[in-house]
Amino acid sequence: MEAIERAISGWRAALGASAVSTDPRELAHYGMNVSEFAARDLHAVLRPTSLDEVRGVMDVARATDVRVHPVSTGRNWGFGSALPSLGPVALVDLAGMNRIVDIDTRFRYAVIESGVTQGQLSRHLAEHGTRLKLNVTGAGTDTSIVGNVLDRGCGNLGARVDDLLGVEVVLGNGGVVRTGLWHLPDHGTVVHHYPPGLGPDLRGLFVQSGFGIVTKIVLRLHPVAPLTVVTFEVAESRLTEVVDALWLAKDDGVITGHLRITDGTDPIIRYFGNTDPSVWKAQVVLNGVAAMRAEAVRELRRRLDGSTDHFVAADTEGDQTPPENTQDRLLAQARLGLVNGTPSDRLLIGFADMAGKSVPPDSVDLDHDRDLPGMLCANVTLPFAGGRMAACSSIVRATAEEARMPTSQLYERAGATALFGLFPFYFDRNDARAVAAAHAYKDLLLRRLEAGGIYPVRMDVDSIDRFIERTDDDFWRCVAAIKRVLDPHDILSGRYTPTTSS
Repeated sequence: MEAIERAISGWRAALGASAVSTDPRELAHYGMNVSEFAARDLHAVLRPTSLDEVRGVMDVARATDVRVHPVSTGRNWGFGSALPSLGPVALVDLAGMNRIVDIDTRFRYAVIESGVTQGQLSRHLAEHGTRLKLNVTGAGTDTSIVGNVLDRGCGNLGARVDDLLGVEVVLGNGGVVRTGLWHLPDHGTVVHHYPPGLGPDLRGLFVQSGFGIVTKIVLRLHPVAPLTVVTFEVAESRLTEVVDALWLAKDDGVITGHLRITDGTDPIIRYFGNTDPSVWKAQVVLNGVAAMRAEAVRELRRRLDGSTDHFVAADTEGDQTPPENTQDRLLAQARLGLVNGTPSDRLLIGFADMAGKSVPPDSVDLDHDRDLPGMLCANVTLPFAGGRMAACSSIVRATAEEARMPTSQLYERAGATALFGLFPFYFDRNDARAVAAAHAYKDLLLRRLEAGGIYPVRMDVDSIDRFIERTDDDFWRCVAAIKRVLDPHDILSGRYTPTTSS
């Protein structure tokens, strides 16, 4: 307790008294989460607003051996929100570090602090007429960019980590690292044109790790340009051949943008209307000039002929007749808006609708309001191959039926050879038995996928330690060794880093 008191006193001196809270009610709020993971012990909440203040936080933590855990906005819904994997810790809330430092329209990147939300950056780009867009997720306007990128989230243009051009990070040992050419003398020239820089490319070292607190990133932006969105339906019996055809079309350069395939059953994360009987739905984005897009539509239609139904191509540059059905029109607008870099609160509205409520005035209240549904999910990666996706789908479906836990399936392209699979499900947060059953089902689903060689791409705060224990080998020992060098006092709580001791 003496060390904690000294740490809190030191943090108040470094940040100001108002930026350090030990109010039990406020700490309890940070522990609440939409998935009903057990709260962790928190010493305090710290709110730095600059790089120097983050360094001050770390200096005090090293001097007192009191651990800290950084969050950007704490809206990591389904995986633990603001919770660390282990407590007790002091939570470092970076939401106040929300400056958009630079936008380079020529080389298409943004330099942003860790508290910048996707709604904030999207509005900034639009208001300043940049003709650039952000790779957004469907998680809402107030969710963090940096937190999601560093947790390997997937946006509507693909894997977000692919957009990571640079990282500024305060290490556990007190050093400050800027990756690539960013650490070299500033001569007023562009330094983010070549992200690897000279020497080891350190960007990946700070993705899903606990080696430091990231204070800024450099993020690739994308041009706002006409595009074509193709949608179609796939019967279960044709799923394997269609997925293989889509992979080949992507490999051949026919598909130039993102693609998603979903069973369309999720009551909240909805991009398509319901059909009976249920069939798979797909969305494919085609980029390029008009002639390229038109030829790609023809070629894709030819390749999928006889394997799909309701093949529709909508080009944003041409005159399109919107769907007559209001719901279909809204869904089409939602799909197009996300591809065009406009974040949406439709997911939050869907959460509230399930409980017959309106959207909370602050979306963080989703965690606090137990009248709203509980949500958990598994997020995995698998090879971009029809047989592997069909096998994954069978595991999810069989496990869900056995547990009587309806689970939707959404697959998205993640690079040239991989798919991400996202499998959310819902439960009653006020029913202790329902909470326990949902968590047991989540653990069972992850273990069965793992037994099938389908591994997580992101993990929740309760699952990662058990996964590391099961898979302990030289990889994790290497991670632990790096951790001992960059954070020798083990003051940083990191979800994907083995627990070490000094």
